[in-house]
Amino acid sequence: YEWVDDLDKALVKSEHSIITLGHEDAKAFPEMAEVLSQIATMQENAMLDEFDNLVSTAREELASNRDGFETYVSTLDIQVRRADQVVISLFSDSYSDYGQIENYRALHGSNYDTQSGKELMLNDVATVNNDLAQAVETELTTSMWAGDFYSETAVEDYFANTPYDGFSWTIDYLGVTFYFASGDLSDD
Repeated sequence: YEWVDDLDKALVKSEHSIITLGHEDAKAFPEMAEVLSQIATMQENAMLDEFDNLVSTAREELASNRDGFETYVSTLDIQVRRADQVVISLFSDSYSDYGQIENYRALHGSNYDTQSGKELMLNDVATVNNDLAQAVETELTTSMWAGDFYSETAVEDYFANTPYDGFSWTIDYLGVTFYFASGDLSDD
């Protein structure tokens, strides 16, 4: 947090979490420990750089508009979806609300082979074909989706035209979860 004491107002709120392995797990899975350490360092540095930039921009905006200033917010929450000797699956939930960016939220999944630390692509754990696309479409339309797809084949087209490294997904102990960005399947 960065505060303006004379106004008792928060300029910037920035929060983030990181994931690393504990000491014993790091000894058992050194490659994975190194990958998670590198990711944590990159995330930490990116969030600290963004915080510094937001504080500078917020101070400039506050100086020109003391009454209408809204606190700048940036958060990155990393959650573990699965962690065992086979897979480490991380879910990233990023939220921003500052300047021209209003209530922006991005969800992303990252999945790793615990033994090697290698990032897994969707085709490493599932066959990407029309059956998978149909299963996802059925799940969306029967459980969650309230909007209209771009077309009758929007989900099938998405799976057919997305490169393996373009899917955002996590794997947990019960299955796979996909994360779609706004505009991937519909205007909503």
